[in-house]
Amino acid sequence: MTHSPNITAEAIPVWNALRNALEQERFPQMLLLDGPLGIGKKLIAMDLAKILCKHSNEPLIWLIPLDGDAKDRDTPAKIDARTEELSQKFIQNPFHTGYITESAIISVGMVENLLKNFELKASGNRVVIITNADLMNEQSANKLLKTFEEVPPNTYFILTAASRHLLLPTIRSRSTCFSVPFASNGEVARILTAYGYSAPADGILDFAAGSAGKAMLALDSNYLELNEKIAIYANHALSGDASAAILYAQEIDKSINTVAFFLEGLALHLLKSNNPEHLVHIQSINFLLRAVLAKKFTTEHAIQNMALRMAQKEI
Repeated sequence: MTHSPNITAEAIPVWNALRNALEQERFPQMLLLDGPLGIGKKLIAMDLAKILCKHSNEPLIWLIPLDGDAKDRDTPAKIDARTEELSQKFIQNPFHTGYITESAIISVGMVENLLKNFELKASGNRVVIITNADLMNEQSANKLLKTFEEVPPNTYFILTAASRHLLLPTIRSRSTCFSVPFASNGEVARILTAYGYSAPADGILDFAAGSAGKAMLALDSNYLELNEKIAIYANHALSGDASAAILYAQEIDKSINTVAFFLEGLALHLLKSNNPEHLVHIQSINFLLRAVLAKKFTTEHAIQNMALRMAQKEI
């Protein structure tokens, strides 16, 4: 049983353990792969699905978080069309983290659409990949629980998540869990090259922190150019001039993705300064980053707030 050459060296032990389970016919019907975004969990899931369905005519089934209007997540035809579009992107590049947006969720309507697949008996092994399963809301997760409690014969669920602790305890307890580790910088660079990217600069590798998918998104988003702006913003704020930092930041795109990159890059900038006094700001950056992603703060508010904190150390 061979694996894709693009599975990272750090993930090979996970693959080997799962391959052994397959060979010994003790592969779990509920498998959860957790770990940071962009490290290859979907690639492992797809490789496992190919082996499980090698002698089956059953198509691979996907449940993928979708964004957009609520009606688009409750209309079967629209769910199927968007899911097919995203699954094809995953097949082409399972590492990239830019395909699922910050507003995407797995809705009850999407779960109901998935469960229709089980109305007919499978002719062979059937695999369901649920990507970013931590984006299920509680209602959606509860809707799936009955199926998880009594998984149909010859059916295998493979879930991926940033962290198992973001899932309901009842889902975790029914799953066999494996953590997929970060990749080394060398492996990140190798994966980037394999998917058509040029050799990354050190700044990209530092920012990616072991995630090939994050490196891809950074390259696609001109992170190195943004990093230069981060340095100027930080110099203004750390010198005590919050107004200058806020004024300079007005030219920065205020989309959630860009500001999330900005805050993560700012944290890295402060860490690399080797100034212990700067470390006090890392906690504030993490708080603001979570608030922005949860849409509790506007992106502009977050940038302004951080400039004040860095200029005054407390506000």
